[in-house]
Amino acid sequence: MTPVLHPDIQRFTEANAELRAELAALLTEAHDLAHTVRPNLLAIYQTKLGAWELEKLKAQFRVARLKRTIELMQAALNRGQVPDVRQIEAQVQEEQVLWEVKLKEAAEKLQHAEERLTHLLSDEHNAELKKLYYQLVKQLHPDLHPEQDHGTRQMWQQVQHAYDLGDLEKLRALALLLKDAKPPENTPDALEKLQAEHTMLEKRIAELKRKIAEIESQPPFTLREDLDNEVWITMRRTALEKETGPLQAQAAALEKHLETLLPPPHVPGIQFGPN
Repeated sequence: MTPVLHPDIQRFTEANAELRAELAALLTEAHDLAHTVRPNLLAIYQTKLGAWELEKLKAQFRVARLKRTIELMQAALNRGQVPDVRQIEAQVQEEQVLWEVKLKEAAEKLQHAEERLTHLLSDEHNAELKKLYYQLVKQLHPDLHPEQDHGTRQMWQQVQHAYDLGDLEKLRALALLLKDAKPPENTPDALEKLQAEHTMLEKRIAELKRKIAEIESQPPFTLREDLDNEVWITMRRTALEKETGPLQAQAAALEKHLETLLPPPHVPGIQFGPN
């Protein structure tokens, strides 16, 4: 015979089940925003504007490199010395390492963005992936199950890893391993536990809602509509081109100035570097 639950226990059990479902949905949304939506938006931004930003960065690097070269050349001339071109080039190369790193990172971002967008899941598979992850969050997430054993924690880590990789087959397999939820307890302290859980769930839901709102108030989420707006994209590209043009002109002028400081190779005794 099935024991009859106290009305308050039944009420809190049902209420907590709804709160747990809401919390699981919010946890799924927060993780999806951080690990799927954000990288995808950044990838879209890179494919639409990254090349223009890279050209501007190259121009900035070129100007900085030329300015520093001219500075070192002029310093040698001011000391009455013949500039050692190879030594100056080596010094500038060493000092400009951070610029080289920035350029490399920008180029890699552009490449990775293109690769990411060519390997997105279909809408059907993506929907199933999110549905499975939501179910597994309800059954495994530490916020919903704080007293986890080692095996459960390991399984949860596998779930996160599979979801982040978009491994649908792995999530399907993990879902099959899990058992159904336990029936509500009917013990003397059951009501007290349910009330404490109810308070905890409401608090965590409020925290997550604030967190999600904060995430969505920052880039790249604030650019969602802009990235779908070809007019905005064109305007941004034009702005970047206008910022890059003067830098390129400045670099050309600096190169001409540098030529006036370089020792002519045909002059006897001129050194272009250490012997």
